[in-house]
Amino acid sequence: MRQLPADFFRTPHAFYGQLRAEGPVHQITLRNGVRAWVVVDYDAAKEVLRHPDIRKDPHSTTGAQARQTAAGSSGVTAANQRLSYHLLNADPPHHSRLRKLVTPAFAPARMEALVPRVEAIADELLDRLDPTAGRVDLLEEYAFPLPITVICELLGVPVEDREPFREWSAAVVDTPMSTPEGMRKATDAIVDYFDGLVALRREHGLGDDLISHLLTVTDDGDRLSHDELISMAFLILVAGHETTVNLIGNSVLTLLNDPPRYRALHDRPDAVAPLIEEVLRHNGPVNMATLRYTTAPIAVGATEIPAGELVLVALGSANRDERHFTDPAAFAPDRPSNHIAFGYGIHYCLGAGLARLEARIALTRLIARFPELRLAVDDDELRWRESILIRGLLDLPVDLAGAPVDSVLR
Repeated sequence: MRQLPADFFRTPHAFYGQLRAEGPVHQITLRNGVRAWVVVDYDAAKEVLRHPDIRKDPHSTTGAQARQTAAGSSGVTAANQRLSYHLLNADPPHHSRLRKLVTPAFAPARMEALVPRVEAIADELLDRLDPTAGRVDLLEEYAFPLPITVICELLGVPVEDREPFREWSAAVVDTPMSTPEGMRKATDAIVDYFDGLVALRREHGLGDDLISHLLTVTDDGDRLSHDELISMAFLILVAGHETTVNLIGNSVLTLLNDPPRYRALHDRPDAVAPLIEEVLRHNGPVNMATLRYTTAPIAVGATEIPAGELVLVALGSANRDERHFTDPAAFAPDRPSNHIAFGYGIHYCLGAGLARLEARIALTRLIARFPELRLAVDDDELRWRESILIRGLLDLPVDLAGAPVDSVLR
């Protein structure tokens, strides 16, 4: 059984490349004792993501046993169960019911209507940055507050509460790496918070926000239960900013490692959207997809995964599969966009359109305002999150003032 190398979170693709050379799926043990099978090939990943014998519901007997058996000393089984009734924990036909109720809130037209507000938030954040201040953390000052503000406003959650959300999200977003104490504390706090928020809506009337929409949405008389509602609000809040924060951060880092490409986008904002698609493939914000488990023995290549085993799909590895992508380690925005950074099958990310929109606006506005932006540290000084789920930086130190063009070339 394999273990993650010490430098995995800084350089995961070296390890993934070794695994792909040996086969499409491997057993791993995390440092906290969590055991799982990791799928690393593109074709195998797509197969597993749509396989009928691989499920997600933690409430089933098999699901509960698989998590309990493989949990080690992590927080996999410690979360407040009232937050577990959302799309990412649902299988058909229950998944179809939940998705049908929630999908209209993320319709393309509704997302496009957010453009002026997202642009205004981006501009407000950039206005606060002082070009003479020298080094700033772009994650703290821009990449984090932009999507968390958008998702708070969309949900109808007070933006001033975003700091507790950040703390809670860090504790619960990466279940295999969490601790039982941290998971219990964070999920209990989230339940209490959304219970209170929903009570306020019921008492003082509904608004034009997503929580109000979830309270009233019906399909032939069917509506979300209270715990389904707070679970969905929790999922939208966490997933609605975590992916985008790290998509923005990884995109900026990729560009600042190639200063001429960054500067060229100043006069070609239309090139930002395809560039984001290649960032999603090359260094996307999701490392491995959320937990699944087998309900029957399944064959992945020449390997059989027994029933009742946890399965992780390494999206970051699949998107660099040499059998599917030409020169996969190269960053090439002109290549066809067929990555699976947002997943595949019925659990394809519901908020993918919003994440793309926010990242496009964030990059376009940033480049227009700070065309000479540069990294303030060397690559080997950057700190990466130690997360199985998220591929992202802990901070992104940049120099806003930049430097003369000749000295920017590194």
